[in-house]
This record gives sequence, structure tokens and C-alpha cells, in this order.
Amino acid sequence: MSKKMESRSQLLWGLIVVAVGVLLLTDIQVPPIGMWWRYWPFLAMAFGALKLIPPTTPRHVVDGLCHIAFAGWFYVSFEHLWGLTFHNSWPILVIIAGICMLAQPVVIKYTADKEEK
Repeated sequence: MSKKMESRSQLLWGLIVVAVGVLLLTDIQVPPIGMWWRYWPFLAMAFGALKLIPPTTPRHVVDGLCHIAFAGWFYVSFEHLWGLTFHNSWPILVIIAGICMLAQPVVIKYTADKEEK
């Protein structure tokens, strides 16, 4: 793992630990652990955002945005927002995967062309 990725990972986990500590310190009523499972896509979104801060390569930008899109789809499907469920929205996941596969070489080529000029 590169130094940049290691520091990003440490930054994310540090923020998560601090947030949990602040929640525990405030003495608010914390929902049972079983209710927390439905918010795991936000953790995946955080990992995606971590690749965007600061973007070191075009690949990190595309990967970060794809992580956020996948996590967003999972959250919408879990919560049945806008009437979407896993059963009726799985083609959206296929479309997201295709867009991610297409975007990476296009973005890399575009940024390589810009750097050559």
C-alpha cells in the first residue's frame, strides 16, 4: 500500500473513531446495533470520498465516484426509496458498472492528452 493510500485510510478510520467517541460522549440514546446495518453504504461512500480527497490520479477520481454510486444504489435499494428495491433496480447496478468501466480509460486518456499539450 502506498504512503498516500495508507494515510488516507488512517484519516478515514480516525474520523470514524472520533465520531463514535463523540456520539458515546454525548450520552444520546444510541439505536440497537441491529439498526446500524442499514447505514453501511455510508461507510462505503466515505471510502469513495476518501479517494477523491485529494485526487492523486484520474483513476482514483473515477474509482471514488464509482464507489459512491454503488453505495448510493445499495442505500436506495435497502431503504426502498422512490419505490426502488433490489428486485426492480438491479439493472441500475449493471449500468453503473458499465459506466465505471467506460469512464476510467476515457478519463485517463483525456488527462494524458491534456498533460502532453
